[in-house]
Amino acid sequence: MQQRLSTSFFYVKMSKVSIEDILYDEQDILRSMDKIEVIDFHQTLEVNGIRFWCYTAGHVLGAAMFMDDIVGVRVLYTGDYSREEDCHLCAAEIPQFSPDICIIESIYGVQLHQPWNVREKRFTYVIHSTISQGGRVLILEFALGRAQELLLILDEYWSNHPELHNIPIYYASPLKKRCMLVYQTYINSMNERICNQFENSNPFDFKHISPL
Repeated sequence: MQQRLSTSFFYVKMSKVSIEDILYDEQDILRSMDKIEVIDFHQTLEVNGIRFWCYTAGHVLGAAMFMDDIVGVRVLYTGDYSREEDCHLCAAEIPQFSPDICIIESIYGVQLHQPWNVREKRFTYVIHSTISQGGRVLILEFALGRAQELLLILDEYWSNHPELHNIPIYYASPLKKRCMLVYQTYINSMNERICNQFENSNPFDFKHISPL
């Protein structure tokens, strides 16, 4: 929710369209807060004869895919989703019922990605080799989702490589810092790997990474 609201406020503040053409203003966003209702995954609700429930989408923490049942026609509506489990999130659920219609975001719809473990090895190799040559690494990333994944990877990699312990890692983003509090709170919504780690310590209490 924090990420979506921040994006909305950013749109209002940075939009170059005229006042007459702007889709909504800051007051519209604030008024919408009273209309928000929190529901659980798999909880079925009905509004004006339309039944709906949601599944985990595996995109970022809390991301959901919604199944709507409209007079017997099932419509699956979702933004980004991932069927591949990563370092901290479960894969997107397969709906119990096959939808009749799918409405899906398609930014990466025609692209093939390498498996995440291959990408992780490439990522850590480039960073380690750059540091070994006296370089520094600057990573620009979204504050919610991908950032937490990369921080988990880096903290674990640093723990397994004592020669890097004197090299500090910092993340510089007020929003990212606020998002981290959410991630530290909702461990039970993550995959089995993270839940098992949490029995000993919170994996998001990083040993080798500090906020600026």
